[in-house]
Amino acid sequence: MQHDLSTPELVRHLRKVGLRPSQRTIDAILERGDEAAAPLLELALDTEALLGPEPGSLGPLHALRLLGELRPVAAAEPLLRHLPLPVDDRPGQGAFLWAQEAPQIVANFGADVLPVVLAITDDLTTSALQRGAAFATLGFLATTTPELREQIIDELRTRFARETEPTARGYLVATLAQLKARAAYDEIMAAFRDKTVDRSVMSAADARQLLLGTQTQRQLECALHSLAERYEQHGPYSEEQQQAMAEMAKSRGY
Repeated sequence: MQHDLSTPELVRHLRKVGLRPSQRTIDAILERGDEAAAPLLELALDTEALLGPEPGSLGPLHALRLLGELRPVAAAEPLLRHLPLPVDDRPGQGAFLWAQEAPQIVANFGADVLPVVLAITDDLTTSALQRGAAFATLGFLATTTPELREQIIDELRTRFARETEPTARGYLVATLAQLKARAAYDEIMAAFRDKTVDRSVMSAADARQLLLGTQTQRQLECALHSLAERYEQHGPYSEEQQQAMAEMAKSRGY
């Protein structure tokens, strides 16, 4: 039946599948290859649906994740340009996960997106939060494409030296700290002393612990998750699952 549908029709089905598309649906879309990239991007960028009720709000998330499997470089800029999302303090899980994962998904597109992401970090006409999302993407890209790691750290340090906006500087600090760029320690601590870093993004204590400690930053490793792992470990979850997890956290004193 799915083979009788056009690619746009098949992608539109993601608006109705609920918490997780079936493997059959996933395979049918991915089999269309490059033909599926444009309709998937159109759905992924449907902010009106993303900010609405479920199941429609989950469609853009499913589309975003499937773009991570196809890896169309042309989708990188429009995805990152949609951040930050215009959401309130308590977004639905579709919007929350979309905002969390868009930088990770773009990082999975590979080395070819590096110039695209750097161009956004250098665009001073955009918001500090959008540049911050691009800086975060560079951290994920250094994880998914380790051969770029040292180059990315150099690029981040170069931009840290010239960035003046405190929130953008905060995201730069967070990314450098997550990447354990210990050579940048002195300049980062000096920036905290000079009060030129937005501490709501990352505190001096957290930056110091990440830079000098031995613990790995698990957040960056989320970029390495397979499609199945994203659904299993990130959600979205049913109301019953969310309630059960909240009860478990409460019983453990979290």
